[in-house]
Amino acid sequence: MFKIKFASEEDLKYIKKIADYFKLSLLVDLNKCINMIATDEKPFGFITIKVDDDTAYIIGHAVLPEYQMKGYGTMLLKVALNNVYDFGIKKACVKNSISDDFYIGNHFKKSDNGLYVDIEELLKK
Repeated sequence: MFKIKFASEEDLKYIKKIADYFKLSLLVDLNKCINMIATDEKPFGFITIKVDDDTAYIIGHAVLPEYQMKGYGTMLLKVALNNVYDFGIKKACVKNSISDDFYIGNHFKKSDNGLYVDIEELLKK
């Protein structure tokens, strides 16, 4: 059964494994970030967010190919941003994304420093 949850210490190894599959460099201490993982019978996707001041920076977000194009990436994004919004964070940003089209399709706007979204506006859609 599909679910999205906060990643446990044990789940961090799956996040690293999925990131490695996509050759994503997670250049942060995962223990100091908000990590959520999508699982079915096994973990298949994750999102990692680092909060700095009043912005949630998405520093890792991936879904294994066999689970793509089914809405799981969008669900991970919205669940994670809903959680940071509950803590008063109003903006989210993605820098150096290889998937700009995905984020633009999810209402992020281009700027000189990456892609940004007003979380409240995103959650209304």
